[in-house]
Amino acid sequence: MMARNGNNGIVIGEVCDLEDPLDLARIRVTYPHLGGVKSDWAKLVTPMAGKERGIFFRPEVGDEVLVAFELNDSERPYVLGALWSQEDPPPPNEGSAKDNNWRFIRSRSGHVIKLDDKQGQERIEIIDKDEKRRIVIDCGGSKIQITADDGDIEINAGAGNVKVEAAKNVDITASTEVNIKAKNITLDASGVLTLKGGTVNIN
Repeated sequence: MMARNGNNGIVIGEVCDLEDPLDLARIRVTYPHLGGVKSDWAKLVTPMAGKERGIFFRPEVGDEVLVAFELNDSERPYVLGALWSQEDPPPPNEGSAKDNNWRFIRSRSGHVIKLDDKQGQERIEIIDKDEKRRIVIDCGGSKIQITADDGDIEINAGAGNVKVEAAKNVDITASTEVNIKAKNITLDASGVLTLKGGTVNIN
């Protein structure tokens, strides 16, 4: 703790503690310019906050942050935001810095939510840390893709219905088997119903 009015204006801090005893999402920082003196618990400025709601993005321990003080009182710090540096650079943007088309969130593990505003190719992507499972809303291609390169995809409505409907075609393809099980199954074709197979068994 510093003496009151020990800081004026805005200073750089380094996050040192996230375990707020009051569970108010406050953090503590050290002040490098004061030899590592620890702050009091500091509220974190966020775009939205209210009773059990808001945007919850806390910095990590060791992150560099910008700290301001209410009425220049060093015992009433506020963390305005986090800062990148040469030691902790921003995530790679693959050239988007030139056209500024990307907005994205990247977590510590590497999970990504990306908004791409490239004209004619707009898309929203949710990608896991291994880049093997993703959801893509492709505005330019007018489609939604759900991909799991090395796992399963499950759709489960435990107490309701699952409805698949298309204006044109519905295609189901599997390299091994397609299993459909239910107490009752109805196949209804207003035109031709065709069943093909090397062997067709009807029991």
